[in-house]
Amino acid sequence: MSDENTGKSKISPEAAAQLVSRLIDDADFRALFQTDAAKALTEIGYGTDAVPDCCDVTQLASVEELRAVQAQLEKYLSTSQSTMHVIFCFEAGKVASALR
Repeated sequence: MSDENTGKSKISPEAAAQLVSRLIDDADFRALFQTDAAKALTEIGYGTDAVPDCCDVTQLASVEELRAVQAQLEKYLSTSQSTMHVIFCFEAGKVASALR
């Protein structure tokens, strides 16, 4: 686990792009993210001992919702210091408002 990941805040631009892309294009990864977010994050290279707040979702945003804000979400995940603590980053119906 890198020093960047131990703070559980922003992630690398590459990891952010991979996370959002896989949530959009990979049904198995979406399922894993919903059942074991820590393992899903590890798959993209974001090591974590605990599931970040942003992964605590009741209903994962739809593929369409994520696709509509893909570039914004990738940028937000890789530049905001509090990214992994914003609870609505991946919640259905709330992704766009979390990016404001």
